[in-house]
Parts: sequence; C-alpha cells; structure tokens
Amino acid sequence: MIVILADDFSGAAELAGIAATCGVSAEVHTHFHPDSTADVIAVDTDTRWRTEDEASAILKTVTREIQAARPRWIYKKTDSVLRGHVRAEIEAVLDITGHTDCLLIPANPSKARVIQQGQYFIQGVPLHETIFAQDPDHPRHSSDLRLLLGESARLRTCDAIEDQDLHVSLSGATLAAGAADFFMAQLKQHLPSQPTFPPLSPTPAERLLLLCGSLAAWETGRAAQMESRGFTVKTVDETISPTIWQETRKLMLAIGSPKRPDAETLTAKLIDKALPLMQPTAGLHIAMEGGATSMALIRRMGWTRLAVIPEGHVGVGTLQPPGGPLLRVKPGSYPWPQGSL
Repeated sequence: MIVILADDFSGAAELAGIAATCGVSAEVHTHFHPDSTADVIAVDTDTRWRTEDEASAILKTVTREIQAARPRWIYKKTDSVLRGHVRAEIEAVLDITGHTDCLLIPANPSKARVIQQGQYFIQGVPLHETIFAQDPDHPRHSSDLRLLLGESARLRTCDAIEDQDLHVSLSGATLAAGAADFFMAQLKQHLPSQPTFPPLSPTPAERLLLLCGSLAAWETGRAAQMESRGFTVKTVDETISPTIWQETRKLMLAIGSPKRPDAETLTAKLIDKALPLMQPTAGLHIAMEGGATSMALIRRMGWTRLAVIPEGHVGVGTLQPPGGPLLRVKPGSYPWPQGSL
C-alpha cells in the first residue's frame, strides 16, 4: 500500500489520478479506510484552511492510523505554491513516522512552475508577482522558499527547473513531499515494475456540470476558456432556468468575482445552487476545480471513499463515489487539459 497525505481534496484526487494512469488501483479517502485493497490511497486531511495547530494535530492522528496499516511508502502532497501549513504538516508526519528528514519539491516543471536559486517562478514570473499574491486565504507575498516555509532543521528543498531534477533517489529515512511532478518521479521508483499506462477511454457525458469555486481560476479567464469549449457560463448570483439542461449539455457554475470574498460562504452558496442541477444523476458528470469546492460537495453527499477511474488526463482525477455521478477533480490554479471536459 502506498499512501498520499494531501491537505485538500483536489490535490488528493490529482495524485490518485496519476497513480491510476500508471496502471495501479487507486482510491481517494476523506477518512482513512485501512481495509482498502487499493495499491494507492490518497487521503484528504482537509487541513489547508484550519489553524496551524489544528492541522498539525490532525496530521499526527491520521498518520498514526496509516502507520498501523504498515504502508510501503508515504508521500506528503503539498500545494504547488505552498499555501496552507506546509512546514507544520510535514513536521507532524516526521514526528509519527520516524523519518529523519524531508525533501520537499513543490515545483511542477511540466506547468512552468520552477524553483531556481531558492526562488519560485511561474511562467518566468516571480511567485509574489502572480495572481497568487491576491489569494484571499494564503496570499503569496514572497518568492523565497525560506520565507514561505519558515525554519526547520528537518526540511530541505532543492532547485527544480527540469523534469530530470525530480528524479532523485531517497533513502528510506527521508520523507518525500511536494507537488504532482515530484510524486510522479518518485512513484516510478516505488512501483514493483515500470508503469504500463493502460489504454484509456474517457466516458462521454450526457450532461456536464462544471463547478468553479476557485477565485484564481476565474481571475485568469476560466469563463472565456470554457465558453470556447461550448459551455454555458453562469455565476451563483444569476438566475438559472429550470429548463437549463434542455438548452445546453455543458454548464459552468462559478462564484464569479465577488467584491468581498468570503470563501466559506461562497462555496456553500455554490453547492446550494448546484444541488438541484444534479438531479437526476443518470448521464451526469460533475467537474470541480478547487479543493474547498470539491470537499464541500463530497461532505454534502456523505462520500468518504471514492474509486479512481483511469482516464489519463494529467492533473485531473476522475472519481466514482458509490452510487454517485462520475466526478472530475482538478486544482483551480491551472487550466483543464484539452479533452478532459
């Protein structure tokens, strides 16, 4: 068993999806189920929006449960731009597992998110000069990893500019942590054989509902991007006709650009607006971007264990809850890959 610890649902789904495309069975849990027979389990601890003390305590509790199941390998998934309580959560895992240190590589060179001389760049722009400087919950006011993480004698980072920089061999005493690209590089070393990448056949949808609760996604032009792909775009403040599914097969519902962002209230409003659109579930696929959005719907529906369907879209996890519609989940800070919706 390989276990991923993620601080939000979209990150857990993203990495579980990567594992599934490599030909291994994968699940996403909101509460760890030790009886699972999946090769890879991604656990969403839902701690990004907690206090640091709360996040640390939750990570210690969950890690103890996972350690009791004797996993072969644990990977600590972090936000690629280090939002949340990255250092505190890593140290909590180290305290329980007994690892002596952690190598953290949050860079995603495949998405032009790189670390060079200890500084974080996105598309060549310093992190603190990007849209993430205006993040309502975790604004990035620096590009210096030392300032973003804080001091820790057990946590080290390294530059990562190209994919080859991620292929490092770690001793069993070192915890691996970071974003999706580093996970993919490390996963290949931990699989018993080379990934097989099975044939993939995405399931067509009769109706496709896209829930966008990410301010970063909206501010970077997600509405125009999805309109160009045939979506009808509505915000939560607009009236939606009861006959909307007779008028369109693809609907994007978004929080828009509120004057006073209140993430929790907006997310709840988005889910309230979405629920009537989810009936009936036959032929319905739901796409979600943003961990808070995904988790809000998962909680509302009472799902705690979701199987991963290998569809092969890099960065997108396709999940199947018991008796529920097919879900596609992605972090909100980069576009949907072509063909994924």
